[in-house]
Amino acid sequence: MHYRPRTSFRAAPEYDTGERWTIRWETRRPDGGRWNEAVTNSRESAVERAKHLLKLGFIVHDISGPDGVYLNEKEALQQLGPPPAAPKTRAPATSEA
Repeated sequence: MHYRPRTSFRAAPEYDTGERWTIRWETRRPDGGRWNEAVTNSRESAVERAKHLLKLGFIVHDISGPDGVYLNEKEALQQLGPPPAAPKTRAPATSEA
């Protein structure tokens, strides 16, 4: 019997078309303007990586593709960032008499 690992997600194969997408990111805003770069071979993988970086609390400066900047910092945060946390409310204090 052929063993086949169980998985709940089967991604379509990603073919390398020669395109390069760059995510410029950093843990905090750099003084000299030098950002870390992550390079992927598709827009979809660049967007997924940027989502992950934002979820971890990093700053995503931009996502660039073959045609230039795809998303700048503000757009990336609005479109890909985690939803804002709900405000915490305190339950009213009860007094025991």
